[in-house]
Amino acid sequence: MKTVRFYCFWVIGFLLVASCTRKPAQRETTASEPPSQEQIPDQSEGWKIIEALTKAYGDNPNLIGDFIGSSRCPDFLEGRYFDGNTLVFQVRGDTTSARQTLEKTSGSKAFRIEQLTDSTFSEKQLQCLLDKLNSRFNSLPESKLKANMISWGSTAHYIEVIFIRNTPEARAEFRRLLMDSPAIRFFGPEQPVRNNTTGASEVYGICLYPEYTVYPDTADTASFILLNRSNGQITCGEHYFITYEGTDGQWYELPINTFANDIAYVLKPDSQHRFVARLYPAVNDNKPGRYRFFYEVSLESGENIRMMAEFRLTDDYEEARRAGKTPIPKTTGRNYVEVPQTDEQMVYQVVEEMPEFPGGMPALMEFIRKNLRHDKAETKVRVILQVVVDKEGNVTNPVVLRSVNSILDEEALRMVSLMPKWKPGGQAGKNRNVRFTFPVTFEPSGKGLQ
Repeated sequence: MKTVRFYCFWVIGFLLVASCTRKPAQRETTASEPPSQEQIPDQSEGWKIIEALTKAYGDNPNLIGDFIGSSRCPDFLEGRYFDGNTLVFQVRGDTTSARQTLEKTSGSKAFRIEQLTDSTFSEKQLQCLLDKLNSRFNSLPESKLKANMISWGSTAHYIEVIFIRNTPEARAEFRRLLMDSPAIRFFGPEQPVRNNTTGASEVYGICLYPEYTVYPDTADTASFILLNRSNGQITCGEHYFITYEGTDGQWYELPINTFANDIAYVLKPDSQHRFVARLYPAVNDNKPGRYRFFYEVSLESGENIRMMAEFRLTDDYEEARRAGKTPIPKTTGRNYVEVPQTDEQMVYQVVEEMPEFPGGMPALMEFIRKNLRHDKAETKVRVILQVVVDKEGNVTNPVVLRSVNSILDEEALRMVSLMPKWKPGGQAGKNRNVRFTFPVTFEPSGKGLQ
């Protein structure tokens, strides 16, 4: 396991994470990643040695591990790190004499010695370079380079710098403005990463909308509204990702700062959460076109759902200025959507064989046309309904996902109550409860419709 000390540039400012305990840095994980099977190292014996050396060499015995470079630390000792379970000391000069001294002081032989050469960098040397890098970064004016840097920190032998976009231009600018050293290694995406992932914009009564459907291509941020119209509370956080449509019709990840605070937001039924995503136009030179915002929510049952909202960037700045907010449906308790429970009660969103109205979709549209009281609408309008077709084919739990007004909502729900049984949906050879969404179009005659 690689031990890392990181200096991360967060939204709230410059956060120094350089504790003397050298805790491993934690990066973002997504729901699509399998749980790690890596065994947690047992470093307890090594930490006993570190505690003993802290008391012997440290300027402050309460700061466990803070003795490298202290006034009482031997000159030969320039660093330490863990290689799995094993504590390793970085030593310059006579390793035999150094081992004897460290064994005597710590009362243990459970460590390894690494002899330093002119081509390797010690913890002491790397810390000196980091101090200079931090000072130069803080003095650097706001710039593309500064916006592109996610984090930097020392490993056992190098300084790692993580970019949003790891381009030759970014590396050259870093060396020119901040530091040019063989101790530095650069990380981050070097080429566009294809990602044709999709998600749901509406599921179980949970909806994700862009606050505006179009933004200027120079926009620093885009904002989104998560609306909970289910009958249970949901949880969301700070992690997100964005994709964009390339000129080849494929979708690619928009490089962003993937470090985020692990904050959980709990949304009760009939509540909403506004989320602001950063687009990094100075780093990405964002082009006009289609973009997708992905955001994960968790149900009380433990199910995770990837939500998606699509928006556009434009170089027509007058169009962006005129763009109005996306109309967000008002929440009403009567339209709660039941979230799935477990096993036999589970309501599926997608199954191998979807439910089917007798005669198929054309017959469903014809049924709606014949049984709907079209004269309740003044113009051609559309209401979006969602129902649950249960294992017996009964149409249950109808809800209005996209409303026009209460009169048309009630008429659409009345029409659903007249429906015959459907062919149930199936999964793994068994009938299942399945959600089904369809439009209900009111087409009043003689009112100027095309």
